Amino acid sequence: MHKLRLLIFSKLMVSCFPLKGEDRWLCTLLLKQRFRVEYCAASDALTFAPEGFYEFYKQRRRWAPSTMANILDLLMDGNTVRKNNQNISRPYIFYHLCLFISSILTPGTIFLLIMGAILTAFPAIEPWLALLLNGLPVAIFIISIFLAKEDTQVFTLFHYNRMFSCCV
Repeated sequence: MHKLRLLIFSKLMVSCFPLKGEDRWLCTLLLKQRFRVEYCAASDALTFAPEGFYEFYKQRRRWAPSTMANILDLLMDGNTVRKNNQNISRPYIFYHLCLFISSILTPGTIFLLIMGAILTAFPAIEPWLALLLNGLPVAIFIISIFLAKEDTQVFTLFHYNRMFSCCV
């Protein structure tokens, strides 16, 4: 039985793991194949946590798209996964649906909150100007995602972070 598990694990690692880039994808694949993933308090793990802004940003840049892809993959095959794996329930699938929707809505909500904060703090500012003040940095960063190198993106985001932190 252990040889079968090792064979399945090695095939999953070689064929699919590099596409998603993290252990969460491996867990999704195991759940789809009727395996059960459990927490083990006695296990030892080693990780290298980001120590600065640049490392943290690069980590989040990797994790955010792959997390959304994993959730979407689980949602697309939700009924099949539930039928194949008795450990997956409807509430678990519903939780992932809520997580997916909130991940999509959160950036827009934050944008509106910042715009509302600008209008509240500075009542003399017209709403279109508040929209411009809030939307221009976002637009510049989105353009930099497509046109600039990663170091320029991190540099831009670092300074936007400092700019918005000073305003608070």
